[in-house]
Amino acid sequence: MKLVSLSWSHRARVSAAREALAGVPVERVLRELKARGFPEAAALSTCNRFELYAAGPANQELAAEKLVAMLEDLAGHPLGEHAEIREDAAAVAHLFSVASGLDSLVIGETEILGQVKTGYESAKAAGMTGKRLNVLFQRALFVGKKVRTETSVANGSASVPSVAVQLAETIFGRLEGKSALILGAGAMAELAAKHLAARGVSKLTVANRTWERAYQLAARYQGEAVRWEDFPAELERADVVIASTGAPSAVLTHAIVEPAVRRRGGRSLFMIDIAMPRDIEEAVHAIDGVYLYRLEDLEAIVAKNMASRAEAVAAARRVVDAKAAEFVAWASSLSTGRELSFRHSETAS
Repeated sequence: MKLVSLSWSHRARVSAAREALAGVPVERVLRELKARGFPEAAALSTCNRFELYAAGPANQELAAEKLVAMLEDLAGHPLGEHAEIREDAAAVAHLFSVASGLDSLVIGETEILGQVKTGYESAKAAGMTGKRLNVLFQRALFVGKKVRTETSVANGSASVPSVAVQLAETIFGRLEGKSALILGAGAMAELAAKHLAARGVSKLTVANRTWERAYQLAARYQGEAVRWEDFPAELERADVVIASTGAPSAVLTHAIVEPAVRRRGGRSLFMIDIAMPRDIEEAVHAIDGVYLYRLEDLEAIVAKNMASRAEAVAAARRVVDAKAAEFVAWASSLSTGRELSFRHSETAS
């Protein structure tokens, strides 16, 4: 089996490539790969990573350079300089680490397992998975669950939205009596709402392009929904804004934020952008009284949370390494005519 993976993640010092890829739908990537004759491929796109996995028979050449060039055509942006390229055993171990939450900005977070599953299901629906990728991703999901069940790596872990709320709490000291505005109503926005409500914000407002989704999210946390076109007015009242819309370009620009800040009477406005592509224009940071934090700014909090969890991470990595070696042995056996089996008790469902 030949396997190549390309990755652009939160570890990259420059996020422009990741932002460009975030604007390319996974379905479009898979269609293009299929049109170019790649037999098996799957893509994973989240708020802080984009990854592509391509597989084929052991004698097939899967040039990473061709995959990068194809993605550059779709994204309209140079990508090669910041790509993490892995092949075969290294690519297997990486995917298993990703599914286990070991490669996340927040080590041990649980959302990534569902995101890996979504990427796999999209590839299946596009007709881009055969035996190799089916087994690879099924094993990845199995390993992700095994790590969380058999080690304590997920204990005390957090999601990116929860770390964003921690940052807001660090800034204000307490969130009781504060007002928060959430832009977006997806999974990350919901987690942000959950953690803000738990910290006791006095007013929680949600805005989303689809009114019904904003209303449903706000209702779950005793908040208030506003129409998308009305959210700029909320900038005058909010103490903290968390943006996570999934929009292809910035929804909070200098032209929107600056007039609202003038009407705030000198009160500071803290904005946290956890979207990819970015929801908040960089120029907003230059407005007096506005403090903008992005995904990369959350790393300091993450590092502090990780300081006491080295033993749990080491235990999780031992599981990942062992299961990756098992998979590599199975993949190698495909060309011998004597296919190995995984232990009967281990399933990936």
